[in-house]
Amino acid sequence: MTNEILITGGDGSVGEVLADQLTSDSVTVVFLDEHERAVERAAEAGADARMSDPSEAAILDREDIEEMGTAIVASQKDSHNLLVAQLLRLRRIERVIALVNDPRNVEAFAAAGIEPVSASAALAGALNRQRRVVKYTERSSGQEATNAAKRRQEREELTDGPERERVRLDGAGGDT
Repeated sequence: MTNEILITGGDGSVGEVLADQLTSDSVTVVFLDEHERAVERAAEAGADARMSDPSEAAILDREDIEEMGTAIVASQKDSHNLLVAQLLRLRRIERVIALVNDPRNVEAFAAAGIEPVSASAALAGALNRQRRVVKYTERSSGQEATNAAKRRQEREELTDGPERERVRLDGAGGDT
């Protein structure tokens, strides 16, 4: 797989942010979009940014993109993303990833051989992971408090009087 990435769909900020991050990681980024401002910002980030409508097959043919290892389609419209992603799959790009704005469309993208990324599903997953961590932390904190109280009680019992048997920390018995 080559280290070149094609990004289309910068009409939202997702494509532009990706172009900026990936060029910072020393990846060759080609950015195609029909919105002039998005192309300008991607070029400022260091991408090979071109004014182009990636939803037109003839334009994709002229762009010489078949050597790309990965293509990312990230517009705000799922129908546009699906169309462009399918056109890119026909050009034998090794990996095609598409933003799926409506999670109900994930299966359609996957069925077309496109790697779907659903922002809402990713956010929901992140929230669920955070909830599990908070619950675990609360449970652990509660258990720590219980354990600390037990240890205090055990220490108090051990020092209550000389008639009590003292237990060594390793549990191997004690002395009186």
